Formats: sequence, C-alpha cells, structure tokens
Amino acid sequence: MPALIGRVLSDGVEWPLARIEIEAGRIVAFDGPDSSKGADVVVEDGWIAPGLVDLQVNGAGGVDLTSADRPDAAVAEVARILVRHGVTAFCPTIVTSPQEVILERLPALAPRTHPGGAASLGAHVEGPFISPRTPGVHDPGAIRPPSLAEIERWLAAGRPAIVTLAPEVPGAPEAIARLRAAGVVVSLGHSAADAVQARAGLAAGATMGTHLFNAMPPLHHRAPGLVGALLNGPATIGLLADGVHVDPLAAELVIRAAGVGRVALVSDAIAAAAAPPGPVRLGGQTVLSDGVSVRRADGTLAGSAAMLDLGLRNVRAWCTWLSRARVVEMATATPAGALGRRARVDLDEPADLVVLDRDWNVVATLVGGEIVYRR
Repeated sequence: MPALIGRVLSDGVEWPLARIEIEAGRIVAFDGPDSSKGADVVVEDGWIAPGLVDLQVNGAGGVDLTSADRPDAAVAEVARILVRHGVTAFCPTIVTSPQEVILERLPALAPRTHPGGAASLGAHVEGPFISPRTPGVHDPGAIRPPSLAEIERWLAAGRPAIVTLAPEVPGAPEAIARLRAAGVVVSLGHSAADAVQARAGLAAGATMGTHLFNAMPPLHHRAPGLVGALLNGPATIGLLADGVHVDPLAAELVIRAAGVGRVALVSDAIAAAAAPPGPVRLGGQTVLSDGVSVRRADGTLAGSAAMLDLGLRNVRAWCTWLSRARVVEMATATPAGALGRRARVDLDEPADLVVLDRDWNVVATLVGGEIVYRR
C-alpha cells in the first residue's frame, strides 16, 4: 500500500501535514501523519497536489500528434513525457487537417490509460471549423465550414473530448448543438467573432474558450468581441501562461476578472516541448523552436515549447495575491471540471497526484497510485 506524507494543496485549501494511503489506485486514507509508519514519499519542503490536467497538448519530445506515422505509439510517448512535468491527464490535440487525417487519429487519441504515462481524456480537435481570418499557424488550405456529416464521422471514429471552432462561420450553431448533444465540449477560438456572434455561440452550447487573446481580435472597449464575451462568463477560459503568448499583466487581469474557477491553464505544447531547440513538425508544416517560443518562418507563433508545470510556476510568480492552493486549482480542478471531471485529493478519489518542491518543480508524479516519475 503506497503512502505519502506532506502538506496538501486541494480544493482551494492548504492542508497541514497529512498522510495519504493508496490502495488499488485510489486514496483510502487521508488524515494526520503517524511518524510510526513509513511512507514511500515524504515531502519535507513542498506540497502534494492533484495531478495536473492539460486540455491542449499537440505533442512533446519531438513527437507531433497530428503528423506522427504511428498515432498510438505517438500518444503513448507523449503521455510518458508529460508525467515528468506533473501532468496525469491530458487531451491529445489535432490541429486543422484534412478530414482523413482527423478520422485516422481519433481512435488513437480516445480516452485510455498509458502505462508509465498520463491518461488520455480524449482528443481535442482544434479546427478545422475555424475562421480563415484568424488561422494563427493553422493551414488555411484545410480550414472549412462546419459539416454535420463530417461531425457524424468523427463521432463514429472516436468521439472527441473537445472541439475548437469559430462561432461566426456558417453552420456553427448547428455544429455546436450536435457536438453538445453528443457530449463533446465545444470551445470557441481561432475566431474573428464580434460580441453578438460570440454570445450566440455560447448560447448554442459552447462552454469554453481556446487560448484567450490568441487567434482572436483584441479586447476593445467599444468592440469587446470574443474576448469580452468569454470574460463575461460563465465559460471556462483556456489561458496560455508560458510568458510568450500572453503578457503577465494581461494574464493576471484575466484571473482577477474571471476567477480561479473559470481559468484553466493550458500548455498548447507542441513537439518542441521537452526537446532541444530546432525545427519540429506541427501538422503538415515545419516550425522553428528557440527553446522558449516556437514560430513559423514568417514569425507567427506556433504553439508552445513549454509544459504546464512552467505555466503553473509563472502564475504563482505573477499572482502573489493568490494562495498556493488557488493557483493549483487552475491546473487541476478547473480544467478537469470543464470536462465534467474532478481533480482533488480526498478519500476514494483516484490517486493521480503530483509532488512539488518549494520552488514548484515536479518531484514525483503518481497515476492511478503508481509512481510513474520520481526526480
């Protein structure tokens, strides 16, 4: 029976020194420490928290989930890399691609466990039903209007967990309604929508926003657009806190405005994350990483070279007015809640945990009670 002793960050609360015992992958005891009993992990100067949940992972370690020859092997390799960064569950992400590419990948990215790695929560299909006016790094040639027939093929191949689309494109309301009826979370992004169009997308059933500010018009006091509609609630807001995509001041403003319970930190990691600087694949194109940011040759940002644990450390540094436990929520409970799941440390909860040192570096990661990474 694995056991851990240390302070715990969960449910917005920092619990004093506690002992956590695990059996059959679940927490079976969560109480005060007993020094007469041994523990597999003793956290003397740090914290135990729920495992991090990342809703947007395009790849890592040189592996691109959209273009890899063997999608099953690719997602398993990315899963093993993620646990080194405290992530215990994630949404493997497909960028805008031809229909046959998406259909080929969906079964491999379906919810499942990966031995020694993070669990997949199902695919995040980012595009192709986005605006050609705000493609970001996505291939304009593969962008297309929403098609109910194509959505039915996706659902048959392997229901995605999340689909990012633009609410203003023709057919978007019908697509949102169909996806929601099938239990898919719809996220608004890569969009040039005005506030009226954005609100219509939310009214149709969208419940998230994809990487706020990026691939959408900026917030203006007379034209609030998609940013304003998302901030005005109650959607979950994906926020890239790598220090490149969003200025720290803007990130702090979002967290103050929306609240911890609505901000989900995401990595948007691509193959460049946990890999040396240099060229990497993203879908059908090659982009260049300098180890911090990733860009296309024309300078367009192309996802992130950072992992979610860096975003967590950044927000901890930027938002000193927040307690440690509230910061952790944005990388655990909030993203999990966006998918109707929980991420917490408590009795009978899955033993998906991360151990952080005093500087918020990952010391150990447990998935289903198994220590899958230990520094």
